[in-house]
Amino acid sequence: MSEEKKKRKGRGKRKTKHKNISRIDSKNTHGWYVRIYANGELFVSKLFSDKICGGKQNALKYAKLYRDHNRMVADLHIANNPNKKRRKPAYNSPSRRNRTGIVGVNEVHTTIRNRPVHYVEATWSENGKPRSRKFYVTKERTRDDALEAAIAFRKDRVEELMKEWEQHKKEWQKTKAKALKEAEKFKAKF
Repeated sequence: MSEEKKKRKGRGKRKTKHKNISRIDSKNTHGWYVRIYANGELFVSKLFSDKICGGKQNALKYAKLYRDHNRMVADLHIANNPNKKRRKPAYNSPSRRNRTGIVGVNEVHTTIRNRPVHYVEATWSENGKPRSRKFYVTKERTRDDALEAAIAFRKDRVEELMKEWEQHKKEWQKTKAKALKEAEKFKAKF
């Protein structure tokens, strides 16, 4: 193994002294940048300038206080909303592999135990996890019936999940607004 490969192999995840705090030293900007994430998205962020805070050490001190306060607020939000990393439960356009042309409804031809199987599958995302339901084409159920049933089922699931999503989104926005107000109060102290 060459020396270069050994050097690269030794590198792991970058360790930082101050979690959620980054140092910015560019041409016109010098300070500590705080970013707090919750539920898979940016919760709050703020730059603590060396010049405004009275030096590099003071800026870091204020950044740590801000981080700790907002991390606590974000943790409370996560505890009150256990569905972590929620994302929108439906997509607007079908994938390239989709043969039906309908988002979340796929037609599948496969073999199970050396027997040909044909079904239409409805797929959706629930709490960040993929879910599906199969509607088999049989002697009693034609392809068109299975397709129609899958489309109707997915439509019902998506409508139900979108209502939940909108409620979750409203709660998240309220909590985020509350956290920003708290951050402004905190900022006013300094």
